[in-house]
Amino acid sequence: MKINVKNQKVVSKCIIKVVIIMNVGYAACIILAVFFLILGIMFALLKEKGAQFVSGFRILNHPEKYDKANISRDMRNQCFIYFVILSIGAILSYFLSAYIALAALLVWLIIFFHNFNLDAEKAFEKYLIH
Repeated sequence: MKINVKNQKVVSKCIIKVVIIMNVGYAACIILAVFFLILGIMFALLKEKGAQFVSGFRILNHPEKYDKANISRDMRNQCFIYFVILSIGAILSYFLSAYIALAALLVWLIIFFHNFNLDAEKAFEKYLIH
């Protein structure tokens, strides 16, 4: 049985491309999951002081009018939700298919931008102390 060297090189290049794609999705999910886990732990440990690290909080006119503990708690919960989504995507993409990492990243992006707001006053209006 003769093995065509040219065909063998093409097949090995295709296999390498598939492995690289799988590793990229897996790596992206793992890196983001670890990042959000660290952020979630940071917000959990800092409690009220963690509100200072939320984007847009420092530019508010009267930051003392906002419930800082609730802001930090919500950010902690969001980070842990992101961690869970990305961890599940990484685990499933490692064992099943590289496309699951893309689906996990898409779900994360949808949730992330759903919570995203350009106006700081509007973003923090639900945390106003009455």
